[in-house]
Amino acid sequence: MALIHPLQGPRHRRATGSLALVLLLSLAGCEPLSGDFDFERREAPVFARSEIVPPEQEAPGELRVMAYNIKFGAARADIWFDYWGDEVQIPYEEVSANLANIAALVREQDVDILIAEEVDVNSRRTGYHDMVREILEATDLNYAAYYQTWESRYVPSEGLGRIDMGNVIFSRYPITLAESIKQPDRTDQDGLTATFYLHRSIGRAIVDIGGAREIAVYAVHTEAYDQDGTKGRQIEQIHDEVSTETRPFLLGGDFNELPPNAVKLEGFADEAPLAEETGFVQPPYTPALMQPFYDELVPWVTLAEYGSTEEEQRKYYSHSVLGPDSLDVNGQPGFWTRTLDYLFVSQPGSWEPGSTDVLQEPGRQGTKLNPLFLSDHAPVVGTWIVAGGAP
Repeated sequence: MALIHPLQGPRHRRATGSLALVLLLSLAGCEPLSGDFDFERREAPVFARSEIVPPEQEAPGELRVMAYNIKFGAARADIWFDYWGDEVQIPYEEVSANLANIAALVREQDVDILIAEEVDVNSRRTGYHDMVREILEATDLNYAAYYQTWESRYVPSEGLGRIDMGNVIFSRYPITLAESIKQPDRTDQDGLTATFYLHRSIGRAIVDIGGAREIAVYAVHTEAYDQDGTKGRQIEQIHDEVSTETRPFLLGGDFNELPPNAVKLEGFADEAPLAEETGFVQPPYTPALMQPFYDELVPWVTLAEYGSTEEEQRKYYSHSVLGPDSLDVNGQPGFWTRTLDYLFVSQPGSWEPGSTDVLQEPGRQGTKLNPLFLSDHAPVVGTWIVAGGAP
């Protein structure tokens, strides 16, 4: 889900005063308050592991893939913006341990392509960890394309300070091209708030998997708390964008939207009652927005597999604000409450039978770690049988 409303919170008035001071100070400096997101398409930086790990297969016929919102390495910290806690900054050592567990889970799944959302590279809240570099060095993934979605010199709310965050496509195989495609911004915020807010983008990468074959990979993460239909416009843009792709492609990420046949649409037990008094109110879900992806692409879990009852669908839920050490509004330990994360591949691609899943708990797809403790999102995984491939 979306992370933070930079000008709202329990100490909003104090934050606004701090913002005024920052604005005055910035006038005397040279560094802009926030990054430049005035673009339509632009090249994204690509990084390589310090020591390349040669793939076991030089021209694979299938790829193990994962989409994972890692919650900036905060695991189950009680962050203030969800209104279940008041933490603002996560100790450096705690973030290091969380990242080590995330990397271990990626290694357990022997992932070839990882689409990761909410990755910090230079943020005060996470001790200025470079999570792109650290995940590269701790896994067998060799390359990473970083798609920056949030850069602010100083976010006033709760003293967050500098934020540098984005989505990442990690790959065992060379990334030959990476580009960010700008998504529509929210229009329901004042100008000051919008200056410090997230700027969503679609991340696209071309990956050379050998054998004179290329695939495209798309990383997405849409709005969560907009009240003006921005998320809908972003999802429609994603559909239109991938519809023009000529290579076999993988699309994954956090859509912040439910599947078309979702049974439970509201009244989730992990939503904090206080959130209704803030700017963190989730607008009504609109599951029909996801229907074209199921109609035209190959989902990692079909709608038939997803089922028609809440009991059937629960095993594919991928998000929960609360972890198992916290109690929800019903007094029950936190567990996954809804499906927001997806993997799709282009026609005529397919998935290896039995390989697709949501890693909700130990034992799913052989994982030993407990994803409930690692993030507020569960990883979604599958083995993609790659059809064709562009030379």
